[in-house]
Amino acid sequence: MHFKLAVMLLGVSCASCSSITFSEDIAQTAALASAANLQRHLESITAFGPRPASNVIVQGLTLQYLEQELQTLGISTERETFELTPSSKLVLSLETASGKSERLEIPGVHFGKNISQARVVHGQAAAWGVLDRLDGYGIEFGHAEAIDQFNLLATIPGTLAPERVLELSAHYDTVPGTVGADDNTSGVVALLEVARLLQINPPACTIRLCFFAAEEIGLLGSKEHVRLMQENASLDRLVGLINLDAVGHFTGEPNSQTSPTRIPLVVWPPSTGDFLTIIGANGSAELGHLIEDAGDLYVPDLRTYSLARIGGSFPDARRSDHAHYWDRNIPAIFLTDTGEFRSDNYHRPSDDLENVDVEALRKVTALAYASAASAANQAAREAR
Repeated sequence: MHFKLAVMLLGVSCASCSSITFSEDIAQTAALASAANLQRHLESITAFGPRPASNVIVQGLTLQYLEQELQTLGISTERETFELTPSSKLVLSLETASGKSERLEIPGVHFGKNISQARVVHGQAAAWGVLDRLDGYGIEFGHAEAIDQFNLLATIPGTLAPERVLELSAHYDTVPGTVGADDNTSGVVALLEVARLLQINPPACTIRLCFFAAEEIGLLGSKEHVRLMQENASLDRLVGLINLDAVGHFTGEPNSQTSPTRIPLVVWPPSTGDFLTIIGANGSAELGHLIEDAGDLYVPDLRTYSLARIGGSFPDARRSDHAHYWDRNIPAIFLTDTGEFRSDNYHRPSDDLENVDVEALRKVTALAYASAASAANQAAREAR
């Protein structure tokens, strides 16, 4: 069941008018999404520890794991490399129990254009476990050695229209001090399971799985990926993007869901955090409605709430890798459990395995696969 934005003056399509037709092959494959596989991947990746962009050792272990899993499935991978040069450090002023002040220096902190400075400070203080002692902060600049960052790309060729490309993405880095089981190990392991399903039932158009680096410090990995596509004149091959970021925390607790804004009849999500949010902007409505319909057809017991057309009007909806696609008017959908608007564990050490509902994540994975397969079929038909 999905709760679609129901304001007809905004031109939202009727919920009864499906953009796709039912496919038995897609249904059977989506049903194979495995909670056991997701749990195994969650345990393996979080066991490496926190994955901030500055920790090259843990980042390397994570990349090796992803590459091995994908290559075992018979999927070729490649790395996009770019340099990260930490040039600032965050200096937090903390109040001690005796009323004095002490400094905590956090190196390599970036302040991206899509993330407010106050939110970065809050997130870092929470991740380091000092939010309750925060008395003030400053930013100091200096030189640091460049650190290589890697986007990992895995490509499944299309059977009918290999020249058309649909991307699915998830960032694999975390903020310091947390293994990020929900943000965003949940999205990463969902993509690994989607990869397995796509090998069982290959897509009609090419699907590229993008595991982005350095999202937590300014969406840097996706920025570099989109820049390279523009440089290589390959953007016109792109069907769109489905971005998964924090898709594993679901709860049936009453009043567990908040919202950065509420507008009667326009933005009014349920008050219980047991749904997946579908957010789109800048020409993304068609892809968003396809995902809604895929949910109705293939995963009807997954509740969703959709802002497929106007999500980009709200700053908080731009805080993940899809934002660079919206900036270039590429159809892109943000799938999320809404992070801190539902969970007190957001960007905290407590974002651990207990923070993820694996059965709900299995349903999200089934939806991601069914949406990708349906969009690939549509792209192949349009290419004829």
